[in-house]
Amino acid sequence: MKTKVFMSIAGLAACGAADAQDRPELQSLGFSGQVHQAVRATAITGLTVDGQYVYGRTIELGQNNNVARGGTTVAYDSALFADTDGDTLILDPVCGDVAPHTLGGASSRYFFGTEFSWQSYSEDFIPASGTESGTLSALSFAGVRPLCDNGAGTVSEPMQMIWEAWEEIDNFPDLDGSDGFDTDGDTLAFPFNTSDTDGDTLIDQFVGGVILTYADTDTDGDTINDEQLSAGALGYGIFFATGLETLGVSLPAGNDVFDGSGNATPDGTPDGGMRLQWTRGDDNGAGGGPLLSGFFPSTRASSMFWGTTDMEAAGTLCTYDDTNVPGFGAGTSDGTIWGEGEDLCNDPNNAGGAWSEGAPTDELINEAHDRDFDIADWFGIVPDFERLGLMIKLEVTGGAPTQDCCDVNQDNACTPTDFSAWINAFNNSLPTCDVNQDSACTPTDFSAWINAFNASTGGNPLQCTF
Repeated sequence: MKTKVFMSIAGLAACGAADAQDRPELQSLGFSGQVHQAVRATAITGLTVDGQYVYGRTIELGQNNNVARGGTTVAYDSALFADTDGDTLILDPVCGDVAPHTLGGASSRYFFGTEFSWQSYSEDFIPASGTESGTLSALSFAGVRPLCDNGAGTVSEPMQMIWEAWEEIDNFPDLDGSDGFDTDGDTLAFPFNTSDTDGDTLIDQFVGGVILTYADTDTDGDTINDEQLSAGALGYGIFFATGLETLGVSLPAGNDVFDGSGNATPDGTPDGGMRLQWTRGDDNGAGGGPLLSGFFPSTRASSMFWGTTDMEAAGTLCTYDDTNVPGFGAGTSDGTIWGEGEDLCNDPNNAGGAWSEGAPTDELINEAHDRDFDIADWFGIVPDFERLGLMIKLEVTGGAPTQDCCDVNQDNACTPTDFSAWINAFNNSLPTCDVNQDSACTPTDFSAWINAFNASTGGNPLQCTF
């Protein structure tokens, strides 16, 4: 069990950040109703040791096309999206306004407020069992993108999003790079293992990624291609992309390399992670950016935070139940977030902001994180969750599909013959024994099978991944 580090948010400080600019406290924000489909997607097949992407194919996805999203498997879901309005688009946020969750606004989620922008987010994540190394088919996330002029002038810009998958991330409680990611001990670190052990100039632990473009039209008549996304006052929007499986981008394999103290010793917990970055595709005169290959901070963009069902605190479990949405709330995360931000609107409350906030004034824009400020563990910071992470949902193909937990003999029916099949699975330690989905075959799975049989015959089958 990894020991948690509590970094105060509400107190406007992070541990050890005496000279850092104040980070605003987490705030809640309701859903604006705006949903944005990516118009284009480009695969990232590799990352060189000098920070350059290796690109794969590009596909056109359309513009605001609400495509039905069936036929894929949920691998990770800290957004808790479901189809509550019957439009076949499984992107409606639920549980933010459902008791016993305690937020005040309908479908509210947490973010840093409109005067602050963290734009590069990294965190560990553990996909649902059986979806490791699955091919990314759909990606959905929630965020807000206030424009400096509220969209009234000419500063709108194309917006892109980069999602990356990594095999190894530093998410340990000391956050000091003791696993080797901060090799020079300069108090700056990168969350992922960037080693190149085979000499091919590519980072070994980088799995791949996708660049999503959300704007390529001129909506305000200034001859600059843009898309007027949420100005913030109306609430957060949802950004999604489907049909990504043809790009061949995979999730981490679920490797277990490090223990909870940063030692290269397996501890039973996968060490994969992801990074999500709000960017724009051109400099626009602002200068600098989070990547060396031509991407730059997107004006005041910010992600929303929520958690999987495994990350919820006792007594606050989301009670939403929809058998048409298997995998709802799937996966989990340690909840340690590495973030970088920049204020591009010259907000007086964040005067002199640089990438990243709180880092030494002479730090280059090089994706290095200041460990005193750019890393947060929101353990217990809000009443709803023990851990809080990016509000994001990942779907895959190629992972093990979910099925009725009762159906041990896998004949697509729940019948008494599945009891004999479970006895056989138990005696031979077969994967189908694990009905309670705790990654172990034990006598407790017998009670779980009885519950699954009753649920299935009652018309509400439980879902398992064998």
